[in-house]
Amino acid sequence: MKIGIIGGGPAGLLAAIEARKKYSEVYIFDKNEFLGRKLSATGAGRCNLTNVNVAPEKYRSMSANSLGKLIETHGYNFLNTYFRQLGIYSYHTDDGWVYPYSNSAKNISTFLENYLAKLNVKMHKNTSIINFHKAVDGFHLFTETGQTFLFDKLILSSGGRAYPQLNASDEILQSVRKFGHEIIPAFPALAPIKTSKNETKSLNGVRLDATVKIFQDKNQIGEEFGNIIFTEWGLNGPGVMNLSHFVRNYHNLSIEIDLSNGLPDDFIDNTIHHKDNFLHLSTPLLPIMNKKIIDQLLVNLKYKSVSTFNLHDFNHLVRNLKFREIILGTRDFEFAQTSTGAIESSKINPQTLESCLCPGLYFAGEVLDMFGPCGGYNLHWAFISGIVAGQLES
Repeated sequence: MKIGIIGGGPAGLLAAIEARKKYSEVYIFDKNEFLGRKLSATGAGRCNLTNVNVAPEKYRSMSANSLGKLIETHGYNFLNTYFRQLGIYSYHTDDGWVYPYSNSAKNISTFLENYLAKLNVKMHKNTSIINFHKAVDGFHLFTETGQTFLFDKLILSSGGRAYPQLNASDEILQSVRKFGHEIIPAFPALAPIKTSKNETKSLNGVRLDATVKIFQDKNQIGEEFGNIIFTEWGLNGPGVMNLSHFVRNYHNLSIEIDLSNGLPDDFIDNTIHHKDNFLHLSTPLLPIMNKKIIDQLLVNLKYKSVSTFNLHDFNHLVRNLKFREIILGTRDFEFAQTSTGAIESSKINPQTLESCLCPGLYFAGEVLDMFGPCGGYNLHWAFISGIVAGQLES
């Protein structure tokens, strides 16, 4: 029996390893010159393999689905053990982000490609599959150069539209429509957010941890705490990117950066107690915040940097340690870590990832309607969905 895998990213790589355990003829196709090209760019080049805190509730989808059950049975401990058995050793940071000992994403891509070569998986690099269909004799794949291939079973792990500069594309998903699968439109996810610059115009380049909230009119629809970066066009960083999927589903959105939970617990009481020690209104904040942040807050509240300290103005200031901007959209796919375009999951077996409409066709990775926050969650999903699909169980 011949197995074909379209896409040599993290999902496709592990799908090939699993498929090779059962079948002698496994083929993998990728349009890049080496497998795992997008994998080699993850984690700022360090390869954020997974996260210690992986759990179903961390993930989101654009439609209702039950794929999260796989994460219950294929969590961090499962994947960490799986990698150690392959020979990939990792460590994690205090906040749970997991990296290989080498801190090199390219090393992991090379390791996995070498692993497939040793297993005699047939690798077709620099090869674009532009279409496929199913006939009585199996799945027919058609390449951009006119070649055709025939397989008994097929795994689609071709990824989404994020990182088009690395040849990412979801065009092959159109081939799935003919079987009756619904395709969810593609939009950037885990992307920076473009905003007005009415209250943050002087903060470009400032980085800090803060609570980020998204509002539709006056109703809060999302909240995240994390690191953010102020830019000339808006906001970047995990604390913002983890909320970017809301931007495509709602209108009249604004974003609030709340700095108040970054204050020490006794800051206000201690400042009031020592009120006679402070020359300017800004003085108590100097040991706490970036000077650009303080100056921008004072400008927004119509104070001057040399305003004299008094308790009335101080209380007003600490009640308004926040910035609010209008959301203009997200940055495009080349700046997004993942995308929302995917196969709607109601017609996919949630235990095997096999199509319920086309037996023998399996899905893995970003083509499935599942994405998590920054921090290794999406690579985790790619890896475990590749493992499950590669087992080719009906």
